[in-house]
Amino acid sequence: MMRALTIAALFLFACGGESPNDVATDTRMPIAVQYVRDSALKIHAKPSDAAPIVTTYQHGESVSVLSRRGAWAEVRIAAGSGWVHAAELADAAEATKAEADNLKPHFVRGPEPVTQPGASGDLVLEADVNTDGIVTNVRTLKNTTGSMSLEIRNAASLRQAVFTPVVRHGRREAFVYEHRVHY
Repeated sequence: MMRALTIAALFLFACGGESPNDVATDTRMPIAVQYVRDSALKIHAKPSDAAPIVTTYQHGESVSVLSRRGAWAEVRIAAGSGWVHAAELADAAEATKAEADNLKPHFVRGPEPVTQPGASGDLVLEADVNTDGIVTNVRTLKNTTGSMSLEIRNAASLRQAVFTPVVRHGRREAFVYEHRVHY
């Protein structure tokens, strides 16, 4: 009996204790290393916008490209691989240029225009923007339109805006952006 247990233990040790549920590691060599161009990169399970999003990478992060299929690129992720729009990736030269000093904020995605027939006056809003270019807070500095609804809708639109990060000496900085709307 003891001999059978010893043989079983040696057999398990020799097999490395692997179970059928162990995840195989993708050992393919990448064909390129690229960088996330926009503020966030959604990685899909399959090369389709309808496929589930398995993870998200942030602006400037590097990704290993394993293959390409039309407008899609397969990239390595912790759980194997996923698919992204190839146009959302930048090469090293473009990524380096993007990370150079950029002291003036620019919209990646600007606020949608808000209209109200017959409105007149000015709105001045102030937005706090984090180091990734995401608006985290909006305050009203001035509203001469007399419309609280117009103020609220403009503030909501500004919250959806995304900026290129402000970079000084190679480091991203949070900033405050003043947004003016004239009616």
